[in-house]
Formats: sequence, structure tokens, C-alpha cells
Amino acid sequence: MTHSKYLAGAAALALVAAACSGGSSSEATITTVASTTTAVSETTASSNTSATTMSTIPVPSTTLAPDVPRQPLTGMPVESEVDITDRPALAVKIDNAPAARRNHSGLAVADVVFEEKVEGSLTRFAAVFHSQDADPVGPIRSAREQDVNLLSSLNQPLFGWSGGNPGVTRLIRASFLVDVGAPSNSGSYYRGPGSAPHNLYSDTASLYALTPEDNPGAPSRQFGFLDDGTVFAGDVAKKMSFNIGSIDIVWDWNADEGRYERSQEGEKHVDKTYGQIGAQNVIVLGVDYRQSSIDSNAPEAVTLGEGQALVFSNGEVITGRWQKVLAVYNFVLTDDDGNPIKLTPGQTWIELVEVSSPGEPADVTIE
Repeated sequence: MTHSKYLAGAAALALVAAACSGGSSSEATITTVASTTTAVSETTASSNTSATTMSTIPVPSTTLAPDVPRQPLTGMPVESEVDITDRPALAVKIDNAPAARRNHSGLAVADVVFEEKVEGSLTRFAAVFHSQDADPVGPIRSAREQDVNLLSSLNQPLFGWSGGNPGVTRLIRASFLVDVGAPSNSGSYYRGPGSAPHNLYSDTASLYALTPEDNPGAPSRQFGFLDDGTVFAGDVAKKMSFNIGSIDIVWDWNADEGRYERSQEGEKHVDKTYGQIGAQNVIVLGVDYRQSSIDSNAPEAVTLGEGQALVFSNGEVITGRWQKVLAVYNFVLTDDDGNPIKLTPGQTWIELVEVSSPGEPADVTIE
């Protein structure tokens, strides 16, 4: 039986973190309180000096309390803390234009993938690697303003990208993201299958070789994960479908593989190198998109604030809410009763589904 789950628009807060753009209007349950001056970084303190909090929502910690030693992005248990992969997260922007899809490489082995709308109603991916490597990775494309708010919680992640307009380039280089992009490191990228601009590639080893000596290392844990012996339990959800921009997206539960598998535009989504793309967890966030303040051609997902969320795992779904107070904080996921939502250890995709306008719902069809 098919039914619809509705996602409310995420409120934009007037919150500021390093290299983040300003907020806009907020929901009635969110109250702006007195500003305080915060020198987030020397680069951005002159233009972004105030921070606000939500009166009805406690400010979350940037680090989730550990239970057993786990890889921070997948939640896979390890024997001890010394077995946690000791390197930074690496986020790579991957093209999803029609000319790039047949050559997708690396998406199937990323720990976390964000899907965001870009201009022309297409989508683009931010694939985050940490516990696994990929060779090749690509096709690699340009950054967007929204990437800073999405990725800054990853503890100074490396950021692989093909470049951007001057405003976006300045923003990335002033942020907590570590620029290992093609404009500054052309020797670590190459032209491969496909036609320009859909044919730029690298590999995780080459990009990790660019890690600065003073990088703080592994990312903090971004989600809560289920303990051994417990399973994700919600309502039955063997299939869900929705649109981001003009892209039709479907996730089907594969019980034999213990994961959801992705299709787009009516075809299975396949990684050329690593096979069918899937994830143990799919998180659908209802967000508002506005015009980027530094790129008139690009939309910007509003991911600071709160909104409704659907969390899919184990062939089931839990409805709830997402909250993200500052760019350097992780997303906080709670169910309708306010309890934390814990994920199944494994790979996670985060889908930024657009609402039609602030306060209006967007449909996700669940079977």
C-alpha cells in the first residue's frame, strides 16, 4: 500500500559558523535571543561575528557520547580505539549530470553521501570517505556555498573539488574545509572517461597524500548507532520514492543484502567500479532551498535550523525531526517523541528533499 509522508520546511536560523552565510526567517517555535560576539576564525570574524540559539531546543554537543569503539562515520565496531582509522574525513564533490552518470566511481564505497540540488534542477553528491578507499573517484565537479554547512561538522575534512566561482572559492578557503581541490593541486587529478567537464577524476590515496601535518585527524561521530543485538524498528518501508530537483529517486529494500539500493531516472544506480549503489541507512531531510548569496545561478539548501526527517533502515522507517544549530555541529535526529534515532552500522545516504516553499510539505511516497 502506498502512502505519503510529508516533510515540513526547515527553518533558516540567523546562526553563524566559520564561513557560513546568514540565515533567514524562522519558524514560530524558534526564537532569536541576544547576539553574542564570537570570533569563529580570524578569516571570518570581521563579517560573521554573531551567534544565536533556539529557546525551545537545547544546543547539542558536537560529539556523540561513545558506547563501544566504532568507526566514526559508519558506526562499525572495532576492538579498541587504536583500531579506528586515524585519518581525516575526505569529502569529494561528484557530478550527477546525465553525461557523468555512466562513469560514477567511488559512490558505492563512501561512508556517507549527501545529495543536494544544484542549478538546472540537477543534483550533485558530496561523497565522504574515511574507512574505505576508492580508485578512481569521480567525475569530480565544483563546490557550492551549501557544502560548508553540510560538511563543517567533520572536523576539518579534506575537500576534493574541481573549483568554483571566485565567491565560492573564497568561502571554501576561509572555512573549516581543507582545500585539496584541483585548482591548487592539479597534479593529483586527471582527465579520464567522458567529455569535459564531466571527466575529472582522482583517487582517495592521492587526495589523502595532501593532508596537512597539523590536521586534527579522524572526524567525530556524526550519528548515534544501534548496539549489538538491537535492530532498527519502525513502520514497514520496503520502497520510497521522491524527487530532488528534476531527478526521480527510488530506494528499494534488499533483504538479502541488508540494505536499500538506489535507482534514479528509472534505472538502477550503478558505480562503474564498485557495482550497485546502496546504503544501510537513508535519511531524508525536508529542507528549504533559497538562492545562494554568492552565486545567483545556484540554489542553497538551508541546513541550519530544524525540520522534519524520515529515517529508513532495516526495511522500516521512523518519522521525526532533524536539528543542526551550527555548521560545526552534527545533525541531531529525534523521533516524534523526542528520543534519539539510532542508525544501523554501515553506509548512510542523506537526501536533501526540497519543500515547495517555507511551511509547505514535500511528498515522499513509501510502500
